[in-house]
Amino acid sequence: MAHLPPILNEHYWSVGVSRLDAVGSKLLRYEEYWRDRFHFLAARGYTLRPRYHPDWVPSWQSQPGRIPLMFEDFFETRSGHVMDATSQKDGRMVCIKRLTNNSPELEIATFFSQPHLRSDPRNHCVPVLDSFRDEIDQTISYMVMPFLRRMDNPPFETVGDVVDFADQVIEGLAFLHENHVAHRDCAPSNIFMDASPIFPRGFHPVIASKTPDFTTDAPYLSRSAAPVPVKYYLADFDLSTRIPAGAPRRVVGAYGADKEVPELSEEVPYDPFQTDVFILGNVLRHQFHDKYFRLDFLRPLILTMTKRDPDDRPSAEGALRQWKQIRKHITAFQRICRLRGRDEGVVTALVSDIISFFKVSFIIAGRLMRWSSDWIALILA
Repeated sequence: MAHLPPILNEHYWSVGVSRLDAVGSKLLRYEEYWRDRFHFLAARGYTLRPRYHPDWVPSWQSQPGRIPLMFEDFFETRSGHVMDATSQKDGRMVCIKRLTNNSPELEIATFFSQPHLRSDPRNHCVPVLDSFRDEIDQTISYMVMPFLRRMDNPPFETVGDVVDFADQVIEGLAFLHENHVAHRDCAPSNIFMDASPIFPRGFHPVIASKTPDFTTDAPYLSRSAAPVPVKYYLADFDLSTRIPAGAPRRVVGAYGADKEVPELSEEVPYDPFQTDVFILGNVLRHQFHDKYFRLDFLRPLILTMTKRDPDDRPSAEGALRQWKQIRKHITAFQRICRLRGRDEGVVTALVSDIISFFKVSFIIAGRLMRWSSDWIALILA
């Protein structure tokens, strides 16, 4: 049986097994849009899943008696303006996003994908691999990006995982601001990671716990065991603002995922760059410091980044400088320590710490002895 997230699993089973075929074999209206672009996108080098081929016949119908939930093409994409696809060039999974031509997101994302900016290691904006206009509606464009996962899926495991995350996102925000762009919504829902180093067999774009072919659960490595470091990206620039150097740094608007930002207003102008600093400070607070022990070193940075008065907060570059001073004092031993949940019981915490110690020991030994990632995954399975 396909392993589904609990909410999704409850939804599909509430429909009733007898009705699953009828539910799964009919495309939703927003899916029909993508079905009608199947050949257009294929001509551009991107192949949609079989479900969106104009001649699609549900695969489970050729195997009577089997439950539709066990088949990859039962599951629809979850967003009308975003579609997964496979690049014909290299076989990698990509994300195709539908936008209007005058979208600030398209402008800003493609700006940061220019070669001279893309090659800068401080650039943590999601890469734009391709962009082109729709063949039917010339007011619509498509932006092709790597298919990414949420920043915390799979969950962070060690202190070192958090240090690497903080390194990248604070640096990335400072780079964004250096180029006169305020993100304005750099909350957890808009921070993603390239998970390809930790998913050696890939994963399904809708049911992310499964392999792309849906035959088994997708095996994955810890971030510590990945053959190359995981990279994090800032994405979704639909609320972002580009303010030229020397122009007043003032905007209005109360949109965004973080509802704790004190200065958000539809009427009183505020500095969106300082708002970004608050939002990212809140990411560090709610996603890490308040969830796990062993991250007390984040507290001074969080307190300065989330001061109520925007003028009392550091700039993104100032926050990066403060973070670099803090991380100088984080030892190698601290980095390999497991993140201990604040809600864990004593016995659970002790057992988990012991298991984590041996896992990290194997990873370190594997790297010293040049074991392949496949061997490390086998040992830690």
